[in-house]
Amino acid sequence: MYTPRTTPPALRVLSWGGGLDSTTLLLMSHHGELPRLDAAIFADTQNEPIAVYETIEWVSKTVDIPIYRVSAGNLGEQVLSVAQDYANGKHLSAGQHGQPPFWVRNDPNKAYATADSGGQLWRKCTHDYKIAPIRKKVRELLGVRATGRLPRDMWVEQWIGFPRDELQRTFCSDVQWITNIFPLILPKRMAKRDCAAWLTEHGYPIPMKSSCTFCPYHSNASWRDMRDNRPDEWTSTIEFEQQLHAGRLPGVRGIPYVHQSMVPLSLAVIDEPDNGPELFCLACGT
Repeated sequence: MYTPRTTPPALRVLSWGGGLDSTTLLLMSHHGELPRLDAAIFADTQNEPIAVYETIEWVSKTVDIPIYRVSAGNLGEQVLSVAQDYANGKHLSAGQHGQPPFWVRNDPNKAYATADSGGQLWRKCTHDYKIAPIRKKVRELLGVRATGRLPRDMWVEQWIGFPRDELQRTFCSDVQWITNIFPLILPKRMAKRDCAAWLTEHGYPIPMKSSCTFCPYHSNASWRDMRDNRPDEWTSTIEFEQQLHAGRLPGVRGIPYVHQSMVPLSLAVIDEPDNGPELFCLACGT
């Protein structure tokens, strides 16, 4: 439950993903169209598309707001390492490796996946590789130890770049000392198209969506874009999935896949329209 604050925030920070929406927030603060940020924090999984890292570079050289790059390590390498170790007999508990929400097919003997033949794993990657590193850096900026208690009246205003057309993604922080704010929704009332228009009006390029290359929340449109325009990333994602299949994830009985059809990405039918809501709307909310 949200409780109104009676004191100003100790810090005003942006959880910066390097994509369209959060980049727009950062630049609007730089231009004075929103309150000034004390910091923008980019949590790097080390598996973003090259274009996202290019955005991080040019924006960092453009704004006069302190930018911090934090990382809990290479998510992809960690997942593959855990899968290999577990397959080799090492005792590991489920979900201890920043587990992405892979699609899991329970019966590999079926020619095609059906509604009752699989599902999706619990997602831990966002917390372990996005939320936790950002909170660790915020505590450092506050001068508080990682496990230290904050003064009762000390709190942080954290901006998150959800636009008006992703209102359903908004959420309250699960810790009392952080209040999540969504300035694109209020006060700006900006949708994604408005963010793109603002960037164009101010002479900035349009950033691509930020997410790990192997994110299971990619829509068919996102997979097609990778295959057609970023062939190196497409090939590396196929190789990642093949290495994943050579191992075994702790606590997972079935076979994990990156595509919702629960077949190898190299065989998935991605030229058809997506069914249902845009899967990417469920992706990382940091």
